[in-house]
Amino acid sequence: MAKTRAIVKRRKAIRNIRKITRTMELIATARFKKAMDRATEAAAYTKKIAELAADLSATATNVSHPLLEKRERVNNNLVLVLCSNRGLCGGYNAGILREAGAAIRTMRQEGINIHLEVSGKR
Repeated sequence: MAKTRAIVKRRKAIRNIRKITRTMELIATARFKKAMDRATEAAAYTKKIAELAADLSATATNVSHPLLEKRERVNNNLVLVLCSNRGLCGGYNAGILREAGAAIRTMRQEGINIHLEVSGKR
């Protein structure tokens, strides 16, 4: 009899864990969608600004501004690594660090100077 109660109690606990996990998945999905929407909107804005700057530099011959001048290629890159501040993110931090390491190795092979900035507690 005690074994039956333990099984019923365990099934109830598993159901509760399943509900919590499902809720966390829904929250994460909503946050991810919101971030993707913001990134998509920013990409369109950045593209439009680049087009505007290109049009200005092509049409205005007597305008001289440091931001509109063509410069030689500088081999300096900033690598910004954003890790999580909280848990429950699975292999996110390990994946981010693996990708950052691969990007840094590639840039070093190409002879690019790298400045590294890291953010995140975990």
